[in-house]
Amino acid sequence: MSGRFWAIATIVAGLVTLGISVAFAMLPEVTAAGECFARGAVVQFEFARNVADLVATFGEPESACRPQIVNAMDAVNHLDMLAFIPAYTLFGICAALFLANGVWQRPLVIIAIGVSLLAAAADYLETTTLLALTQTLDAPGGLLQYSQLGAWSKFALLAAHAVFCAGICYTSDKPRYILGAVLMLPPFGVAAAAYDHVTLSNVMAAGFTVAWVALLVMAVVSAVRAKGARA
Repeated sequence: MSGRFWAIATIVAGLVTLGISVAFAMLPEVTAAGECFARGAVVQFEFARNVADLVATFGEPESACRPQIVNAMDAVNHLDMLAFIPAYTLFGICAALFLANGVWQRPLVIIAIGVSLLAAAADYLETTTLLALTQTLDAPGGLLQYSQLGAWSKFALLAAHAVFCAGICYTSDKPRYILGAVLMLPPFGVAAAAYDHVTLSNVMAAGFTVAWVALLVMAVVSAVRAKGARA
């Protein structure tokens, strides 16, 4: 398949991923929770280490907000499992193939695709565990270990995917140096979140957002140029 095909596939998968990310905030359970559901609550739940962290996210057991936050969190995680994880995984795979002009046999492409699939597996581990956690917030037992394992593995693998895609940019016949540099941002964001996930998780989110939007924009530009060349 041609490079233009993979550029278009990247655009479609990227727009679907973007649309789902917007849909999270529009879920009925999220809007019903209102101010109870604080911005960044999902990421803080993903990184929760103990009961105190859970209370910080969901409130005290007798809090009027807790049931609403639980409903909102479960709705977000169900949408995550059903749509968001498959969408961003497909985007990551298509992006690697687009950057390699459809040559899937290149080692960096194979690794990038493999890392995308592993990140999805880690995310499913995390999300299924989070859905179990909301049923036992006051006595999470060993569930927090699995949710943290899934969350940190997911973000580390997605950052690695960005690095491998940067490598494809640098080693292609027509290097994309600027895009490659932008794709090196996610590892620094993950490192910042690892240092302080409470105050710096937004830095990690920003790194992924900038990198993925840059990939999407490059795919659009490439698809348009390829169409013009064929005309």
